[in-house]
Amino acid sequence: MSEILDLFPLNSVLVPGASLRLHIFEDRYKKMIGACIEQGVEFGVVLDRNGQETGDDLDPVTVGTTAEISEVTQLPQGRLHIVTRGVRRFHVARFVQTKPLWTAEVSYLEDAIGPPDAALRLRATALERFRDYLQALLQLSGRELDAVQLPEDPAASSFLIADALQVDLAAKQSLLESPSAAERLTAELRLLDSETRRLRASKSSESGNDDADQRRNTLKVRISLN
Repeated sequence: MSEILDLFPLNSVLVPGASLRLHIFEDRYKKMIGACIEQGVEFGVVLDRNGQETGDDLDPVTVGTTAEISEVTQLPQGRLHIVTRGVRRFHVARFVQTKPLWTAEVSYLEDAIGPPDAALRLRATALERFRDYLQALLQLSGRELDAVQLPEDPAASSFLIADALQVDLAAKQSLLESPSAAERLTAELRLLDSETRRLRASKSSESGNDDADQRRNTLKVRISLN
């Protein structure tokens, strides 16, 4: 079953369960978000291949995630600051219009687990690798990792890891599009291993540098574990 959905092309990838804060200032999006708030409906977030968030030179991908608005702050000139949460993935069957707003006919994608036993084993392995990765990431800014847990559900775990990974948007989009949690976790294990090695190598290269401020400012870490 398909439906028509308003889209918000962004230089960002939203996954189910993740939060996304947005500053709404373009008139067309103020109108769209206002309607979503009034009607209590979701809108679709899609990555723009051109890296644009304003104007008309947009090229959105065809797999995205619906966003549910959880908080709204009114700002001057009708601007809004909103907090959203990713809910469900969708696939664009066709773009209905591009101006003033992008709208599309979409169908919703199942969050398949894959082989259950394999998915649970992958989740357990991913938890250990995820801890290693977060520890290596935080050490670059002189911090230590507290206890980290993942949801029992492999799909929810795979989306949480996808959100937290500090990788390029193409890699995040690929994770979003994975057909199952097992396939997503398999890809994430490779990314976690390679990124952890890279971060540790970066830490080692800095070990001879006595400038503590430089070490603390090496990387701004964004981790969402909600």
